[in-house]
Amino acid sequence: MYRFTRTSICIYALEIAIGIAHGQTMVDLRTQSKSVDFSLATATKPFKSGTIFPSTCSVGEIFYKSDAPAGANVYGCTATNAWTLEGQGLPALSGNAGRSLSTDGVNVTWNSLGGDVAGPIASATVTQIQGRPVSTAAPLSGQALIWNTSTNRWEPQAVSGGSGGSGISMLSQAGDVLVARTTATILSIGAACSVSTPCNVRFGALVFSVISGATATISGGTGVAFVFISATGVLTVGHNLTVQCSFGCSAQSALTSFPGDSIPIYIWSATTGNWDANGGTDLRAFSSAKIVQPGAGLASLDLAGKTVISADATLIGMRASVPATSSVACVTGSWAMDTSFYYLCVTSGSWRRTALSSW
Repeated sequence: MYRFTRTSICIYALEIAIGIAHGQTMVDLRTQSKSVDFSLATATKPFKSGTIFPSTCSVGEIFYKSDAPAGANVYGCTATNAWTLEGQGLPALSGNAGRSLSTDGVNVTWNSLGGDVAGPIASATVTQIQGRPVSTAAPLSGQALIWNTSTNRWEPQAVSGGSGGSGISMLSQAGDVLVARTTATILSIGAACSVSTPCNVRFGALVFSVISGATATISGGTGVAFVFISATGVLTVGHNLTVQCSFGCSAQSALTSFPGDSIPIYIWSATTGNWDANGGTDLRAFSSAKIVQPGAGLASLDLAGKTVISADATLIGMRASVPATSSVACVTGSWAMDTSFYYLCVTSGSWRRTALSSW
């Protein structure tokens, strides 16, 4: 019969405690835990790691390759004993400023803008359209990019209506004698007018062609400038300011309105020696007419672009030279006089006279 002593009891209890402690080091987290929270853990390493892939693996395992580039460290076992990089790491950032990230369907790479656009993304510039260069010249108001076969590039030009098209819908879209503020002190006038594309103006049956643009430079004054075509076909800037015109333009001072025999083009206001930013008023007209209806005893005739008003000789007798004889050729109704007689043509080539006397 086995007898328990105090010493044997203590030894037995110690063995049991060791066994229990040894068993607690083998916890199965799948079945022996609930809502595990590792946020307060000193460290967590859920993946295997190293510089060499394990020779064997089963689907679902993850391995952290510590010597791989940042962003390309995590590999997964996608088939038995086969490791595959998970995701696609970004290419290096250094040396790729201003370039964009793109893919060819397989790889992710940094690329510069190309085709019709150049420069960094934040300040990209359209340098061509469909592979054809674009002029760097700044467009004026009402202009559009037009292909120039002489320079082989797109250039800002006035849009003109072509045959068979609808043409312009508003005159402000036309380039003919267009006036635009290019700087605070300079007005550009008719920049699109050229020998090949003249800006034509008409006075009755007389047509003048403006074949070059001009500028009007202000240096002082507050008031209004009147841009017009004079009756002699001169591009003119009338003003009560201090203005100078370039070649092809005439500045006319002390004008406060358009001359009656001119074709108005624009009015532009100025303040203390500067053209106002929004001071232009477009007065161009696609078509115009001036109807002259002569009254009784008057007749009209268009001559060199002007309408000439004259008396109707069939209704109003016109003064003629004193006839030497009564048979001098004359128009019925015409008359003449000297200090002695008053002469009247009663029929063609037949004069009568009466003596003059005082009373």
